[in-house]
Amino acid sequence: MNSDKIRERFGHYGVELLKQDTRTRLASLYSLSGERRVTRTLALTRFELPTHPEVEAQDAQIRSGESIGATLRNAGWTILKNETVDCQVTAGQRFALLGGSTLSPEDNVLLRIYTLNVSKQDLAIDYAIIAEAYHCDHIAPSTDLPSANAVTPSLTKSQALALAELLAAMQQTD
Repeated sequence: MNSDKIRERFGHYGVELLKQDTRTRLASLYSLSGERRVTRTLALTRFELPTHPEVEAQDAQIRSGESIGATLRNAGWTILKNETVDCQVTAGQRFALLGGSTLSPEDNVLLRIYTLNVSKQDLAIDYAIIAEAYHCDHIAPSTDLPSANAVTPSLTKSQALALAELLAAMQQTD
């Protein structure tokens, strides 16, 4: 899981909710560098609604700021990332600010879109569509990846919305 990889590589992992409503959540998955937070993954989650009753308790924890993967795993769910699409984009103003002095707005970053599916026994649930941008020190982009514009036509409607919302959030200058 992403949270485990951040903790292993950088020695710390935390989640900061930047924005959340009924359908979406924008979160900074960060590590500490001294006292400074460095966003390693900027994640936009589009929750499948209505929430399946079997994951309601975990959903409440996630919406209160807990890690999605860790919360679901700790509750005994098996987590699968389905329909994964990778592309590369520039970091943008907001992601660069969240990345501290280690990322510039013009740096290419890997962006991954996928459906997060959870299963337990005979039950499988599509929990959310997630679009994640990775700090290049966390997961470096490959130079042969297509641009976001090139992959958009191949995405489902929900994936395309998650991608568009994450790209807009990366460019914000708030």
